[in-house]
Amino acid sequence: MDKESEKWARILWDYLHLHHHLEKSDVIIGLGCHDLRVAERSAALFLEGWAPWLLFTGNLGKQTAGVWTRREADVFLDVALRMGVPGRNILLETEATNTGENIRFSHRVLKERNIPVSRVILVQQPFMERRVYATFLRQWPEQVELTRAIVTSPQLGIFEYPHPTVGTASDLICYMLGVVERIQDYPHKGFQVEQQLPSSVLSAYHWFLQAGYSPK
Repeated sequence: MDKESEKWARILWDYLHLHHHLEKSDVIIGLGCHDLRVAERSAALFLEGWAPWLLFTGNLGKQTAGVWTRREADVFLDVALRMGVPGRNILLETEATNTGENIRFSHRVLKERNIPVSRVILVQQPFMERRVYATFLRQWPEQVELTRAIVTSPQLGIFEYPHPTVGTASDLICYMLGVVERIQDYPHKGFQVEQQLPSSVLSAYHWFLQAGYSPK
C-alpha cells in the first residue's frame, strides 16, 4: 500500500471502529464470518469473565458460502472449545445468513433459553464494528433503550488485519468500501439506523473508487 492509499485507508479504518469500552455483560455474541480471529476474540472475552454465556451465530453467509462446507457457528464453536470454553456455556444460532439475522435470531435463541439480557457484547471483524452497532439499534427485537450493546473486534491494526485466510490489504479496502456503501444505503431499507458520514470518509470512499477499487 503506497502512502496515499494508506492515508485514505486509515480514514476509513478509524471511522469504522467504535472503540467501545468493555463492560460486564450477560452474553457475548460472536457474529459469524470467514475470520476465525473473531471466534478467538469472543472466546477470550468469555475466558476473561466478561459474560457467563457465549453465543455464536451464523449459517453460511456472503463471505463463507461456497468457501466453507460447515456453518459459521459450528466452526466458531470448535475454536472456542479448543480454547477451553466449556460447552455448557456456549449457545448456537445456525440459521442467520446476514448481519440483521445474526441480531434477530440471536435474540430468539436467548428468549427460548429464558436468558435475560440487559447488556450484550457483540464481536465482529474490525471494519464491521460501526455497521454491527447500527444494525443492532434497528434489528434488536426489544426496545434498545433496555439493552446496552458494546461492540468489539480482534485487537488488530490496519496492517495486521490482512491474512491468507481473509484476504490482502486490497481486499480489506474493498470490504471497507462495502461497509461505507451499506452505511449510506441500508437505513433507507430499514436494515440499520442512520449514521453521519464525515466528509473525510466520503472523500476516502470516492478516492478509492476512482483508483479502481470496488466495494465488496
